[in-house]
Amino acid sequence: MLITAASVVTMILISEEVTTSNTISNHNFQLKDTASVVQTILAPFRVLKAMWRSGGDADHPMHTCLYYVRAYIRLLGLWPAPRTAEQPLYYAYNMLIMTLFVVFVATITCDLYEASADFVLLGEDLVVALGLYLILFKMMLFRFRKAEIVSIVEEFDNLHAKYVHAPTHICSNRRIREWQRSFFIGEMFLVYGFLILSLLLLAAMSLQPLFSHQELPFRSKFPFGLNNPEKHPIAFLCIYAFQCFCCCYMLVSIVAMDSLTGSCFNQITLNLRILCENIRYLGADAGGNIFSTSERIVWRELRVAVEFHQKIIGLINRLNQVFYWNYIPQMGASTFMICLTAFEALLAQDQPMVALKFQMYMFSAFMQLFYWCSMGNRTYYDSMEVATAAYEIHAWYDHSPRLQRNLMFIIKRAQKPLEFRAKPLFGFTFASFTSILSTSYSYFALLRTMSD
Repeated sequence: MLITAASVVTMILISEEVTTSNTISNHNFQLKDTASVVQTILAPFRVLKAMWRSGGDADHPMHTCLYYVRAYIRLLGLWPAPRTAEQPLYYAYNMLIMTLFVVFVATITCDLYEASADFVLLGEDLVVALGLYLILFKMMLFRFRKAEIVSIVEEFDNLHAKYVHAPTHICSNRRIREWQRSFFIGEMFLVYGFLILSLLLLAAMSLQPLFSHQELPFRSKFPFGLNNPEKHPIAFLCIYAFQCFCCCYMLVSIVAMDSLTGSCFNQITLNLRILCENIRYLGADAGGNIFSTSERIVWRELRVAVEFHQKIIGLINRLNQVFYWNYIPQMGASTFMICLTAFEALLAQDQPMVALKFQMYMFSAFMQLFYWCSMGNRTYYDSMEVATAAYEIHAWYDHSPRLQRNLMFIIKRAQKPLEFRAKPLFGFTFASFTSILSTSYSYFALLRTMSD
């Protein structure tokens, strides 16, 4: 099954033509869908390698991290174009993957009734099923919201492109390009770091049956007792491989989807910093030392800065709209999983391997929530730095009262922080993170009291 799926995706990516819907309008999508699987995976490594060798401004990334994560999601088969525009082979690959995943979720769900007699087993099935339902829901969300997500990725790539070939003799441009490189490196390291952690989790889940009485990586229910290794050894091996493949695909998919969302958060933060830099140096020369006293020059640059600020606010509003139904289940699932896995680990103290499994689940849910909240927290506080930057404009008090009043409006707007939030719930900040942990602990304490 693993070989077949890999062969299908390789044939698709080598044979299909790039459609108009899978290109970025102002950037030719050079990481084409006709590239091989290996080339697609290694493309960002080549960029990082070139940046490492140059050691400076010479090799600037041509695209944001979003550009490459988008290609990974396409590679996973999660982003088919409309059926009339999509290659039949890719569409068939997408349907095959989704069918396998639905069967995987269904077999684990069917085991819930049988496990209901044992609270530890029931908790294990609930945690796994909840995680799978969350991933399946995100897959469907990404599929149906593809056009809007691609449009946002395109917007960020266009903002990035403004400084790709910007003159480096200008002091502020050098700083901005340096920020773009550091954000690109940081985002790619986060993507591959979480991918490595997910593969380690996959290895732990896949090898667990070798060190415990459990026969399969996940408890499940198949018709005709096909998961019985004594009666149906060949079918059992196929089911074992099937669960390992689905688990691998599930983990890689959630890393790719959450990395795209997290990188969107990061790009908002980066552009807020660029905005602050542009505001602080309104009317400055190339060296950033001599400031123009011309009202016309300051007005022109201020107008550009205000339009940029409005674009960032618009991007946050679009992200909150597109990912609204991503935020809500993420918060709910994280709260429930942290609470339940901690409680199940407590109940399974006499079973070290089972307790360790629940601890890994809890750590995964904790890290996922921490990642989202840390990205959102940076944006929350950096958005208020715009007010500080407006106040730090050189000799603003020497300009006309009209310009000063407009600076007051900028400061007033910037004092209202920007946040990634699904109203009326909390936004993704560290305050929300501690609140969710507190809520999880309250539920944990309640369950512990009831069990005693």
